[in-house]
Amino acid sequence: MNIDIETIDSCNRKLKLEIPLKNYKDALKIYYKKLGNEVNVPGFRKGKVPQAMLEKRFGPEVKKEVLTQLVSDSIAEAIEEKGLKAIGEPRSLNIEAEEGTDITVTADLEIVPEFEIQDFSKIDITLKIPKVTEEDIDKVIEVYRERNAKSIPIMDRGVETGDLVKIDFEGSRDGKPVPGSAAQDYVIQIGSKNLIEGFDEKLMGAQVGEVLEFSLKLPDEHPNTMLAGTDMDFRVNLKGIQIKEPPEIDDEFAKKSDPSKNYQNVAEMRAGIRKGLEEFEKEQAQKKCRVDLAAQLGALHPIDIPERLVSEQIGFMVKREREKDAPQGGSGTGQEVGNDEVPVTPQDEKKHREDAVKLLQQELVIGKLAENWNLDVTNSELDQEIQGFLTVMGGGDLQKTKQEWAQSGALLRLHTRLRREKTLDALFDKINVKEEMVDRESVKADNDNV
Repeated sequence: MNIDIETIDSCNRKLKLEIPLKNYKDALKIYYKKLGNEVNVPGFRKGKVPQAMLEKRFGPEVKKEVLTQLVSDSIAEAIEEKGLKAIGEPRSLNIEAEEGTDITVTADLEIVPEFEIQDFSKIDITLKIPKVTEEDIDKVIEVYRERNAKSIPIMDRGVETGDLVKIDFEGSRDGKPVPGSAAQDYVIQIGSKNLIEGFDEKLMGAQVGEVLEFSLKLPDEHPNTMLAGTDMDFRVNLKGIQIKEPPEIDDEFAKKSDPSKNYQNVAEMRAGIRKGLEEFEKEQAQKKCRVDLAAQLGALHPIDIPERLVSEQIGFMVKREREKDAPQGGSGTGQEVGNDEVPVTPQDEKKHREDAVKLLQQELVIGKLAENWNLDVTNSELDQEIQGFLTVMGGGDLQKTKQEWAQSGALLRLHTRLRREKTLDALFDKINVKEEMVDRESVKADNDNV
């Protein structure tokens, strides 16, 4: 097969093929042999039907199907042989196939242009890392104290703000119990603001064993629309009062504060907390700098981007923008779940084109670096990311979600994002990275200005 490639511009090629007649005849012979083993022809056993008879009955359909498949396979073979990264299906396909002659095929191809990775060693990135303060360490220690606090029963006073109280309660209207408004051994914290407004105030000063009866107006946003904004009568039996007594901060407390760290004293605990917080802040600063790093990397490689990719990216950006503006944030899953195309207006095109091109330049460079460095995302890494998402959303079936995301394209986008992050993190080790310790407020101000 003769292959000729004409360069139109950096992203477009004209492909010309000459497929030998012999290839076509061989393909026909193979097809007819397969067909003869499948069809029933009176007077002949399967596999014994003469080709001439098959040609007489099925000739036009077979020739069309064989020619279509041969052309498709030949184009794919030519693209692979010439090392072209073609995008989508060939355009302006023209086939010249006269009886008894070789087959000539021409087609227009849109491709990702070849490019070389430029010297990125001079990229400068500044990590603005918030300083870890003594107050930050104290906050962690308070979490440890709360975790190790002892519950102390209170019998000599009434309910106060901050107390944990155990109650049985039942709600009713017009003397009749309201379904779903009763509970046994229910524990609440007074002043937590997680209750119906006014509920904990009614318990203030009550003693263990006391039974209280009172009425409250339910909030207008109550999930049960039949009850929203109405009055309900409550009967509450106060069964217990407890307070949490945090331990003193001493060496014994330090040993129990975080068993995985095996601290021996307070000084060691504070030093360990500081180290952990500093590592966390550095990781967070590096994550925020991925955007800057990708932008600088893309700017080093002003690659021409195929128009088809630009159009697809603009369409995706417009869709995400409209989902974000939709009531309740579109799907609400944090992942794209539909494949429906959205109309792109000239205004959309103008608004998003520059960002789409820059993003695609970045992705092409990052993708090539990932190939050069043999970086990829494993199935376990994908599963871990999806499981984390499901945990935040309250649970779900991992494999079912994975299948749904594979069908919608969300799994591919997740894979691309994770590979992007892994590649950029590897790039941090190969460039000039400056670390600047800053006050947390200045970092917050920078984020607010983005």
